Amino acid sequence: MRKLLMTFLVTVIFMVTATAQDRQITGRVVDDKNSPLEGVTVTASDGKGGTQTDRNGAYSITISSAVKSLVFSFVNYESVSKQVGRATTINVTLNSNDVSMEEVVVVGYGVQQKKAFTGSASNVDAKEFAQLVTPSVDRQLAGRAAGVNVNVNSGQVNAPARIRIRGTNSFSQGLSPLIIVDGSPITTGNLALISNSNALGDVNPNDIETIDVLKDGSATAIYGSRAANGVIVITTKKGVKGRTNINYAGTHGFSSALKRFELLNANQFVTIANEKFVNAGQLPPARMDSANTNTNWQDNVFVDNAPSTSHTLSIAGGSDKSTYFMSLNYADTRGIVRTNRNTSYRIRANIESQAKSWLKLGNNLAVSRSTDYDQNNGTNALSGAIVGAIRALPNVPIYSRTHPTGYNIAPTANALGAGGNLRTIDDNYTNIAFVLDNNRYQSEQYRILNNSFLELGLAKGLTLRSQIGIDYYTDNSTQILDPRHGDGASSVGSIYQGQQNIFNTNIQNFLNYNLSIANTHNIYATVGHELQQTTSRFFAANGINLSDIFYLKENIITNTAGTPSISGNYTKSALESLFGRLNYDYKSKYFVQATLRRDGQSSLAEGKKYGTFPGFSVGWRPVQEGFWKTVPFLEKNISDFKLRASYAVVGNRLGGFPYLSTYGSRPYGNVGGLAVAVVGNPDLQWEQSKKYDVGFDLGLLNNRVKIMFDYFKNDLDQLVLDVPTPFSTGIPGNSISQNIGRVQNKGVELSIDATVLRRGDFEWNINANYSHIKNKIVSLFTIGGVETTELFPSNYNINRVGEAINSIYGYEFAGVNSGNGNPVYLNAAGRYVQRNISNGTYYFANSLNDPALGATTTLTQADKKILGSAQPTDFGAFTNTFNYKGFGLEVMFRYQAGNKIVNITRQEILSNQKFANAGADLLNRWTTPGQVTNVPKLWYNQDAIINQNGEATTRFIEDGDFLRLQNIVLSYDLNASSLQSVSRGAIRSARFFVQAQNVYVWTNYRGIDPEAYSENGQDNSISPQVRNISFGVNLGL
Repeated sequence: MRKLLMTFLVTVIFMVTATAQDRQITGRVVDDKNSPLEGVTVTASDGKGGTQTDRNGAYSITISSAVKSLVFSFVNYESVSKQVGRATTINVTLNSNDVSMEEVVVVGYGVQQKKAFTGSASNVDAKEFAQLVTPSVDRQLAGRAAGVNVNVNSGQVNAPARIRIRGTNSFSQGLSPLIIVDGSPITTGNLALISNSNALGDVNPNDIETIDVLKDGSATAIYGSRAANGVIVITTKKGVKGRTNINYAGTHGFSSALKRFELLNANQFVTIANEKFVNAGQLPPARMDSANTNTNWQDNVFVDNAPSTSHTLSIAGGSDKSTYFMSLNYADTRGIVRTNRNTSYRIRANIESQAKSWLKLGNNLAVSRSTDYDQNNGTNALSGAIVGAIRALPNVPIYSRTHPTGYNIAPTANALGAGGNLRTIDDNYTNIAFVLDNNRYQSEQYRILNNSFLELGLAKGLTLRSQIGIDYYTDNSTQILDPRHGDGASSVGSIYQGQQNIFNTNIQNFLNYNLSIANTHNIYATVGHELQQTTSRFFAANGINLSDIFYLKENIITNTAGTPSISGNYTKSALESLFGRLNYDYKSKYFVQATLRRDGQSSLAEGKKYGTFPGFSVGWRPVQEGFWKTVPFLEKNISDFKLRASYAVVGNRLGGFPYLSTYGSRPYGNVGGLAVAVVGNPDLQWEQSKKYDVGFDLGLLNNRVKIMFDYFKNDLDQLVLDVPTPFSTGIPGNSISQNIGRVQNKGVELSIDATVLRRGDFEWNINANYSHIKNKIVSLFTIGGVETTELFPSNYNINRVGEAINSIYGYEFAGVNSGNGNPVYLNAAGRYVQRNISNGTYYFANSLNDPALGATTTLTQADKKILGSAQPTDFGAFTNTFNYKGFGLEVMFRYQAGNKIVNITRQEILSNQKFANAGADLLNRWTTPGQVTNVPKLWYNQDAIINQNGEATTRFIEDGDFLRLQNIVLSYDLNASSLQSVSRGAIRSARFFVQAQNVYVWTNYRGIDPEAYSENGQDNSISPQVRNISFGVNLGL
């Protein structure tokens, strides 16, 4: 009996203990269309446990026996409470009356429900590029939003992307959009003194939650004078209530040049070089050495499989009153040019607290340290990395046992050594290997971005928000040039040390008021004041004629340079603004918005400092009308339909103090003095953009298909142009800046998001966008009552009324005269004009195969014509995303068309007629009468004659059209329930992925890449684009 009693007692204790033990609940959360919801917060009723759903909507939570229910909550969805009972699996569907219309758009000084938003904006979910290896977010915006053209025109890791929203909006002022991070504007661009740098890279891409691109006047008018080029609003991640979530994201990848330059090998070089000289009546100087040296200089300059790595550790969580998000990031990205590198350390801490029912406090802090390593990137610099790799002689070695440096350097010239040749390289191009090994271009930068805010609930629906944003940037740049060879040889060594600080403060105080009357009349009002001030300081010391190479180390040292010099600068600017916005919504059916902003800018003269910028927009949702519901077809197939239209006037700020006439030091004989350096114009005002937009948002088949369409027109006037003045006036530069130019951008945008197929665990989604933009100059200026209809910003471009800004302007190349090898052009009358290679004289040609030289003639400005636009007219992207159980595949294509590129690299470097290496295209040169080719006869030192250097010709103007396989991402998410069970709750989620960026490009462009061009359409020795292949893991702990 005693044993039986003991057994019974043990059994009871065991049962009680088992009952009290924790247990695991798993399940899946979907929306009302059965799509998985990621990020849903799952909280135990006792408040002691919580988790979030993964990419597949799956969750796993361990709860105690005391827990009676689980609460499922997600933004824009109705919260659901489910009783636990004895269940171990709980699947939940979250409902929203209208999912698409509950989405929000982040606008100036607040957010708006998408249903009430009457402007034009594109939202970019950071999840779309979170897995991609990138030093900055700007590069990943390419193809993500309609109307936004992003060109990554260099393979350098630290070069910023060029972003243009709805075209080019100025001749001479800023062209980039305003960037807002967590409500405060930040400084962007290439800021470092020595190296390339990207200020936007100080924001860790993994910290970004969403990006909203504001495009039309209605969306941007609240930013007034800063909004002509559009606005990009970045919102970083915030904490969530419930369980603390720890996440790790790590990637490692390898980068190589997508394409290299096609150059002559050693034997080909000897043949081509000697032919140049023989045709010119000179002795052939090129020889192969006894070792038959065949040096591929690109192998020395470029790196295959350059490593890149990034690691981010973040923690997020919160209580009922406070939330927090913190992250640590380390990234090291190496470029394909072996001296190009970026290393970054980034820290973020975002904290918000509802201290009282009427008081909310918050602070968003980001601190970063980045170091950029670079090289001489000059397009025609004698020690430029790219041009050096192209021109260096392939039949000479890199190194030498006889030269004191160990490199092949000419003993009597600052040039690459001759090797077996009878002469050294022309123009003293250097041994680029020595230059890259011994010179240094380095910028060390620190950045603090801080935004602190206080939000007071003054009354029902009325809040006051006060915030101060600080953007502090400091750069310590160093340039060291070795005295033994290269750029530092002529100065007997050089060291430069530069220090700059940019401090920007932004103070905002604004009221928001929301009022709803009988759920019928909804009013939203914002009114506020903003003050922004920027102070920039710069100081640099430079020394040449160094006493010893020993002093070329980390810093400039006192009394070590024979010729020291110093330089410095100080600038300060400010902007003060009053702004207001009023929204009215009637039954979620009719919408009206009015915006007004008044800006005052320190860069303008008294009486001209202030400008007023109004905006107005309307919207109508016919799906809310009674008649809509009476038509079954409409009710069944069209889930949402909104028409909208807007008009606004926005501005483009001027830099510096252009209204002031300034003085500079000038010699008077041998006596120093002051003289006018710039003549200012006190009548200058903001550049102005009048923006018109009409469009619609359409949802089909329960919003499985979403379509956005916009037609826009931007009338830009009061554009600043330098108007010529008579030489007799003595005005420096012979011009005065005036608000006088007018330009128009107009076009259409279309974006489509569609769920093509959803069947069981398989889902296929498509996202596509298309933009067409036409740029046209409406007017320039008049002088003495005579209208000026064209200006020439460069030898390759023209600004002509009726044509696009920076249209390409030059001669039409007809071909090569097969009878004599001369290049032939068409003059304005359509006649053949050949240029005799031997003397540079122009002669008429009877045909393209008649060797006879006709009467002498000329090619003049009158024979030039517009040969195309530097601006693309069509661009976009399309992305296919496939999901099956835990697997995901994303394939993104991007395209661009309608622009022309002047391939100066091919014209002046790859087709050079000097004693230097060149492109393989010269193997197709004309050699014998009757030969048909597009490459003229070779002739030493006749580059300018044969290639028409410094001028645009259709021989070197090419289409910039391309289709690029931008990204392929393959990922796999482990089953969350199984993962948590195996790890005993330690690992909440795990995703593994492999991805490739810039995989392949289809194009007829013969240059290094169809995106490798400048603002005015010129490709000039730009670093090749990069293909990156990487793999990584995301862990939720």
